[in-house]
Amino acid sequence: MNSYPKVSFIIVNYNGLQHLKNCFSELKNLAYPSDKIEYIVVDNGSKDGSVEFLKKNYPAVKIIRNDSNEGFAKPNDDAAKIAEGEYLALINNDMKLDKNWLNDMFETLQNCNDDSYVCVGSKILNWDGSKLDFAGGSVSFAGYGYQYDYGMDIKDANKKYNEDRDILFACGGSMLIKKDVFLEIGGFDKDYFAYYEDVDLGWRLWVLGYKVKFCSKAICYHRHNGTSKKFNQHKMKTLFERNALYTIYKNYSSDNFDVVLCNLLLMIQRIQMDLKLDEEIFDITNTEDAFFEIDSDEKNFSSLVAINDLTNNLQRLNEKRQYIQKNRKVKDTDLKELIPNPLMPFPVEYYHDYKYLDKFQKLLNTYNIEEKLDAKFKRKILLISNEPIAKKMAGPGIRYWEFAKELGKYNEVFLAIPNENEIDTSELNIEMVSYEPGKADNLIRSAYESDIIIIQGLILEIIPELKDICSEKILIVDIYDPFVIEILETYKNKSIKNRVEANNLNLKIQLEQLELGDYFICANDKQMDYWIGMLSALNKVNPYEYDLSYKLDKLIDLVPFGVSNDEPVNSKKMMKDKIPNLKDTDKVLIWGGGIWNWFDPITLIKAIKEISKERDDIKLFFLGVKHPNPGVPEMEMCNNAIKLAEDLDLKDKYVFFNMDWVEYNDRQNFLMESFAGVSCHLDNLETRFSFRTRILDYFWAKLPIIATEGDYFAELIERDGLGVVVKYGDAISLKDGILRLVTDEDFYETCKENIAKIREEYRWKEVMKPLIEFCNNPIKKKKVNVDSNRNLIVDISQERQTSNVGQLTKERKIGQKFICRYPNLAAIDIKIATYGRKNDHKIKFYLYEESSNNIIIEESLDAVAFSDNSWISIKFKKPIMNSQNRTFKFILDADTDDYTNCITVWKNDGEDEEDLNDYLGCIVENGKELKGSLLFKTKCIYKVNPIDKDRCIVLDEDETSYVPDISEEILSAEGNQTELNSLILKKIGEMHSLNKKISSLQNSLGEVKVNVNELESHVGKLDRNLSRIKNLNIFRIFRKILRK
Repeated sequence: MNSYPKVSFIIVNYNGLQHLKNCFSELKNLAYPSDKIEYIVVDNGSKDGSVEFLKKNYPAVKIIRNDSNEGFAKPNDDAAKIAEGEYLALINNDMKLDKNWLNDMFETLQNCNDDSYVCVGSKILNWDGSKLDFAGGSVSFAGYGYQYDYGMDIKDANKKYNEDRDILFACGGSMLIKKDVFLEIGGFDKDYFAYYEDVDLGWRLWVLGYKVKFCSKAICYHRHNGTSKKFNQHKMKTLFERNALYTIYKNYSSDNFDVVLCNLLLMIQRIQMDLKLDEEIFDITNTEDAFFEIDSDEKNFSSLVAINDLTNNLQRLNEKRQYIQKNRKVKDTDLKELIPNPLMPFPVEYYHDYKYLDKFQKLLNTYNIEEKLDAKFKRKILLISNEPIAKKMAGPGIRYWEFAKELGKYNEVFLAIPNENEIDTSELNIEMVSYEPGKADNLIRSAYESDIIIIQGLILEIIPELKDICSEKILIVDIYDPFVIEILETYKNKSIKNRVEANNLNLKIQLEQLELGDYFICANDKQMDYWIGMLSALNKVNPYEYDLSYKLDKLIDLVPFGVSNDEPVNSKKMMKDKIPNLKDTDKVLIWGGGIWNWFDPITLIKAIKEISKERDDIKLFFLGVKHPNPGVPEMEMCNNAIKLAEDLDLKDKYVFFNMDWVEYNDRQNFLMESFAGVSCHLDNLETRFSFRTRILDYFWAKLPIIATEGDYFAELIERDGLGVVVKYGDAISLKDGILRLVTDEDFYETCKENIAKIREEYRWKEVMKPLIEFCNNPIKKKKVNVDSNRNLIVDISQERQTSNVGQLTKERKIGQKFICRYPNLAAIDIKIATYGRKNDHKIKFYLYEESSNNIIIEESLDAVAFSDNSWISIKFKKPIMNSQNRTFKFILDADTDDYTNCITVWKNDGEDEEDLNDYLGCIVENGKELKGSLLFKTKCIYKVNPIDKDRCIVLDEDETSYVPDISEEILSAEGNQTELNSLILKKIGEMHSLNKKISSLQNSLGEVKVNVNELESHVGKLDRNLSRIKNLNIFRIFRKILRK
């Protein structure tokens, strides 16, 4: 640099003594003239000796000492007013800077050659430099700021963020800005206190005609939240919500002020969700008994407080808004490149709730927000393929690859694949996610982050953790492939036992998908009739669904296999490598896919044998034999076809097998070099409901088709003149059909012309229209099979936290013992903390019935889905019907031994006796009972009439658990002395027998080694029984009767 402008470093500190020494050591090492730097520290009333440390060790530092914590915004503004530098360098106290940081920032500023660039932001890494923290960011239309690619691996980040570029805002903890401009436009807004003040500043700079640049070379390292960890979560959430509102209120133009109203309405929705208020309870048409609770966690009132703060400060906010709008230099839409995804629905914890997104979409439509901001709301869609998607892939994989490409034009798409990714998607809006059974953490995370999930096949059985997530998302089930019917054909040569087991398992999987799904897609009308029948049997075709659409197209629609939107190109000759001595005049019939058990290559090979007796120019080529999915079993039909070709002396002469599989992008070469496409199948149930995807490839290449009768495409081929339809298993019919195409040139050309017309209907962009429409306007369906008169009421509730139990790892099994007061125990909520990070292990939840020590409920929880300082709810698939007055304990067993990848549970230490009672029980750690209580709630189903036993868990009754009250029975027998004597003797005998059991149990306790916890439980139970026996006064009842 030819000149060195004077720079004032401003550092705001609050009890940050542990950071200051390292921070100033790095600052002293900057490769910048020391006489051109001044340091200003604003201390927010620290009590840890920070000020004394600075005075002793860095006496040249200017100190502004506040009596209390004044946040981040105002202290920076105060320091700027006394700063002597031409530029301000704002950094956090937990930063360390590379020695060239300041030089690199100025170099970027000078290279702009534009005086409107007045602010520069640097690249920020985590403390060890392994992950990206900040390389620019943007803002949602709700005012929530966010960072690009936070947490990205540094190798990937350095490739992506290796050039200077415009950014909306620089991070307030590592930025350089011209002092006079900072003061001119008002600096940071002091009303923010902390958080988003840098977003507001950057947005304001651009609106007022200034610009902000990202410097890719300047590096600093962030310990992250060194100070903010000291703030309570509910206070932080209030700041986020309030400051986001402030930001949009001030910075949006008058033309787009509807955005503020829209966000106020969304905030009201968040308040309702936070407080867990079920709107159906307040529906005037709801005549059922209603019990509800308000979740009184402090953070759940943050949005309410934020709205109140906006109202209280409206006059001051309006003055700031008037200044910005009066001096505005650009329109909102001029900042489109800096705000690329304004309709990202923040806060993120609500993004995954379909009810919130539904209201979000309705408000966008009502106020024309998309048009005003020139932006499109993009949903997050997860497509899960159970087939590999790679260079080589079969039908289901192809289908989901094409789905992803089309849906990615309108949405953010995750594409989950059961293989390592080898496809470049950098030019597409697709994020590839690899998974495998037992290692599906990335898939689980993507499922949680998505709001629409599309599945096909057996994936919910392969990754069962998806089931609970799918139940809370909008689930689209792709049923174009009726695998239950396929299994009948695939297993037909197995033993009847294996066949029945396979059928039952697959039917169970299919029914579970149909129960969970909100929307279904199939391939043709025959399939639709089949599936509507199945859905009707499951009560999915119901009045709610009928009101949505009389045609049921909001429940199920046709999305068949498609044809590429691009024309096929014969880029290189490939057939000659597979068929030796192939002549230009030869006619190659292509079998465009695998040889599965429901196909009939046998008749086709026999027909080729007959043709070979008359002419030698007709060849048959099987495009693929080895399926790209190693999980697909070897098919008997394939082996039979190869053997027959060998037996008839046709193999490698007239019939050719590609023993591998053709790459997806190379198949066009084989198709373009072929004369016609063939598809032959058997006369069975699979054929009736099939949709031969290889036919679409024939459409794509305009190949006339020879097909067996009986399926969807056979009818289409005959109706529209696309080729020849032949009889089942008839080699002569097949021979004649082939020869007709070969010899009748006019017919052949007519078929090609007809195919050219009809294939336009099958372009992927056309066939996917119903799916795209539903994804743009998705609907979460009512589960009408659920008992509508179920209301959860809170039984036990411990919500006052005093500390936590520490890290939950394999060595520490933590739980809670409690007594349930009501019947129908249905859920347990537990308050956890994640240490402010995403954890990616699993936690087992076990519920034991204490007296038997049997596991009643077992659930697997994904820690990645947990938010910090939040309640997690374990909802039982079936309630426990007779849970009243029973002692239970639940245990959390974490599958991790990594202290940086674990959660904790909040607890009440029980020092205040008012915080405990008999029902709350005690904490259990590794089988040992400890004083105190976890923060938990038990919830039971309130119901006037008993729940059907088939829909509940019914625990075995313990003979020693009670002595019945017999007074009413004795009174009812008055006047019948014989019956009375018999009843009394019977009851006395039962009590005598019960006493013998108690005595026997007491004697045996000294002989049997039992767990201390179980012993205490039995003794308690015995004491209660003895007490009830003691209180049962037979003679009092006798006297009462005799007196009468």
